Amino acid sequence: MNLRRVLNRFPVIKDISTLSVAHFVPTLIAASFWFYIASLIGDEAYGELTYYLTIAGIGSTVTLLGTPTTLNVYAAKGERILPAISTIIFTTSAIGAITVFFMFYNPGASIHIFAYVIFALITAEFLGRKLFKTYMKIMIIQKILMASLAITFYHLIGNDGIILGIGFSFIPFIVLYYNEFKNHKIDFKALRSKKKFILNNYLLDFSRMFSSSVDKLLIVPIFGFAILGNYALGMQFYMMFLLIPSIIFQYIVPQDASGNPSILLKKITVLISVIIAILALIFSPMVIQIMFPAFIEAVSIVQIISLAVIPGTINYMYISKFLGNLKNKIILFSSIIFLTSIILGMIILGQLYDVQGIAAAFVLANTMEAIFLLIADKFYKTNDKSM
Repeated sequence: MNLRRVLNRFPVIKDISTLSVAHFVPTLIAASFWFYIASLIGDEAYGELTYYLTIAGIGSTVTLLGTPTTLNVYAAKGERILPAISTIIFTTSAIGAITVFFMFYNPGASIHIFAYVIFALITAEFLGRKLFKTYMKIMIIQKILMASLAITFYHLIGNDGIILGIGFSFIPFIVLYYNEFKNHKIDFKALRSKKKFILNNYLLDFSRMFSSSVDKLLIVPIFGFAILGNYALGMQFYMMFLLIPSIIFQYIVPQDASGNPSILLKKITVLISVIIAILALIFSPMVIQIMFPAFIEAVSIVQIISLAVIPGTINYMYISKFLGNLKNKIILFSSIIFLTSIILGMIILGQLYDVQGIAAAFVLANTMEAIFLLIADKFYKTNDKSM
């Protein structure tokens, strides 16, 4: 039996394989790009770059209004609400881009906000409709554009060119957005019954964005850009460690939303995360010392952060389940727990143990969120049995 027949016989393997390529190749390109940039500009400049990209990420999340998750879930259910949502988000993203420009005078960050928002909408729609091949092509092309444009602009105008190049890498995909927009009617009535779900998603996305950004925002005034550069490099390694769980997450969200939970797959994914964490803990110091000798603090940061892969994976599994059941309030509460934990952890542990304390705060926050989601899942199971 050849490979094509196996994939056709087992569509789960085929879909996961496509998503794996869609995430592995772009992540490899992005990681190589960021590792190259880090070795090129040093820890302090890398920290400053991370800071402004964090600002752009906050602006994107604020202007998206929680719509990518909404599109992902309802597209999986066969509803086409992209045109109505796009009309609103197109306006908010323009306002957000202009606001950030006048606050920070960074054109790259503004372009990043406006273009990324549209990119996020179209990829969420395609994922929800399970168009995994199209999604794969989009992700790979964008990362190639990002690396080539950012490096080109860096050599032309310096560090500011990196953000500018990243922003420009999203612009070509406006064509896909337009094609989806013109082929369906704008029906704002379709959004009325979803207002509560959209609002909860907005609060959820905002809290998760703030949770993933607050550490970087806190590090700069306390420790400076150089430490942020080391921490950002550590987080880049963390994203590599979390690659397989994130691929599975992209696959299981539409499955859970369609009423087809993959329980065995989720258990295997958690087991894989344990193996990844152990390997990262052992081998990451050697890799960093060879590849990034200037990033001295990153060695202990990566070792500690690698432990967060396990609770981070557990969080992915439960978040997918609650999203599929439209219980995003639970995820909102879990995000608040993560946010509270990481802020307190950064302040207390960071003051006591410096960069090691910062990394430990990240692990603690992920663990607290995983514990809450586990308890919430047990609670709903008990309630369902009693009804």
